Amino acid sequence: MTRLVFWLDVDNTLLQNDDVKADLDVHLQAEVGTDLTRLFWAIYEQVRKEKDYVDIPLSLSRFREQTPLSAMDEQTYQHVHSIFDNYPFYKALYPHVLETLQHLRTLGLTVIVSDGDLSFQATKIVNSYLAEAVEGRVLIYTHKQQHLVEIMRTYPGDHYVMIDDKPQILAETKASLGDSLTTVFVQQGKYAESQLPANFTPDITVPHIGDLRNYNAEQFLHPAN
Repeated sequence: MTRLVFWLDVDNTLLQNDDVKADLDVHLQAEVGTDLTRLFWAIYEQVRKEKDYVDIPLSLSRFREQTPLSAMDEQTYQHVHSIFDNYPFYKALYPHVLETLQHLRTLGLTVIVSDGDLSFQATKIVNSYLAEAVEGRVLIYTHKQQHLVEIMRTYPGDHYVMIDDKPQILAETKASLGDSLTTVFVQQGKYAESQLPANFTPDITVPHIGDLRNYNAEQFLHPAN
């Protein structure tokens, strides 16, 4: 029997990250006001541009460094930090995510393979109950498509299924693994309507992550049939 291994992205694939960011903005404005909230997001974008991934701990650290105590005392900064540390990520899961993960586990091995900083992203995955849903199989990289050999060595399989909201990552991984990989484009979040990379068409495209509850192993193994 063919061993399927599912690689599942987190942000805007399993968890509504765009909505989380909007909600965090509301909480930040209530805590520090409009101007400092705008400063935080400017730092956030600067860090993301520098590192090519979201790094919340570094963004918060720079926010502290760039904001005088007269504008934000230490107690207020700790409150800001707490907003991120204690955010109820489990409330931001897309509909039917846990049921989908349970279904995929009946077909093969489910592994969360996520991008982001190792600290905050891990907190997000644990606090949303996603780590528990995949029995602790969680891998976090700054750029996961650069670690394919390591991922396959850690959780070997006969065929791999990459489920992601970012067409570029799907395209790069498909170019590396070819027919041993089935790419699943979940059209959620800010990349839902983005143009596909040249010479790439996802093997499977679904509007919602919950749609995968209706797929069987054969459809993942031979999506063109």
